[in-house]
This record gives sequence, C-alpha cells and structure tokens, in this order.
Amino acid sequence: MGRIGLVIAGVALCGGLNGCVQRVWSHTPRTALEQLVLSGAVDAALAKFEVPELAGKKVHADFANLKAYDQEYIKVATRARLARLGAVLVETAAEADYVAEVASGALGNEFKDWSFGVPPIPMPGSPTSFPELSLYKDVEQTGVVKLLIFVHAKGRFVASGQYYAKCDRDEGFLLFFRLQWRDDVRSGWERADAAIEPKGKD
Repeated sequence: MGRIGLVIAGVALCGGLNGCVQRVWSHTPRTALEQLVLSGAVDAALAKFEVPELAGKKVHADFANLKAYDQEYIKVATRARLARLGAVLVETAAEADYVAEVASGALGNEFKDWSFGVPPIPMPGSPTSFPELSLYKDVEQTGVVKLLIFVHAKGRFVASGQYYAKCDRDEGFLLFFRLQWRDDVRSGWERADAAIEPKGKD
C-alpha cells in the first residue's frame, strides 16, 4: 500500500477522533535537522569530486570567493576531501603545485508541509490561535548544494566541475503515530547515541 493509501486508510479508521501533532521547530537560529541536511548535501557533493592529478602534489584550497551558510564546514570538508585524494595541503598559493578555488552556487534548505484536518483557528481577543487538529501531516526538508571547484596550476587550467547534491528528510504524522518515509540523516542520530572514535585511513 502506498503512502496515499495508508493515509486514507488511517483517516478512515480514525475518522471520529481528533488529534494534534506539533513539533517545536527551533529555539536557535537554525534547527539541528536543517544543519544536518545542509552538511549532508555538502558531503554528497564533495564525494563526487575526483581529480587524480592532485595525488602526491602540493595543493592550496582557495576559499576567497566562498560565501554561504556553514562555509566553515565546507572549508574543512573540502580540505579533508583533497587530503583523501592524496594531496599535500599547503597554506599559500605560492608554495602550491595546484590551487583549488571553491565557490558555492547554492546551499539552502527547501521546506514544505501539508496536513489534512482542521487548520489553526484565530481566537477573538487573543494573539494566539487555537492549534490545528491534523489527522495527517507530512513534513519534508531537503538540503540542496551546488559547489564549483576550479583547479589550476600557475594559470594553467587543470579541472573544473559543478557538483550538485541534496539530502532529504521526509516524515509523516498520522494522529499520534510518526511515519518515517525517508531519512538521509538517520546515521547522524545513530552516531549521536554511540561512542565512535575518529577514524584514520580506511
């Protein structure tokens, strides 16, 4: 039975009941889930970056044109990817065999939700509304990234690529039951509950 069929069946079975599911989205500027889907998209994009010429060479990662949320994460993740490809990281372009310029064409979170039930109802004389009563609610978050990485050697073109990726989380609520349709950041929750030591070479 597909998602729509499951929802219809659940609503039919519980048609005489009222229920409410509410998530407190954030008390910080951005939620943990938002940050996880964004960094997950960055990881997926960098995994596509392959330039064999960098192995054993001195490489300087240039982030002068990088402007994005979580740019600190992009910087460290990019340097880690370069090192994993065998590059020897150096601090300046003058001492490098290759320079890898990194820029972000997009890094953001797409969010949508829909529900079946009674929407919030304004309460006369009150700044708050009567909360929504949803029989079914679906919430989707998608982190999307586009990274441009341009590799050159003293003015000579070596490689250039646009690396797209996304990271999704989609969950539904049928009355008091949570349904997980997709969760690309599940490993983040699992790792948060486990004691995992940093790993060296595979």
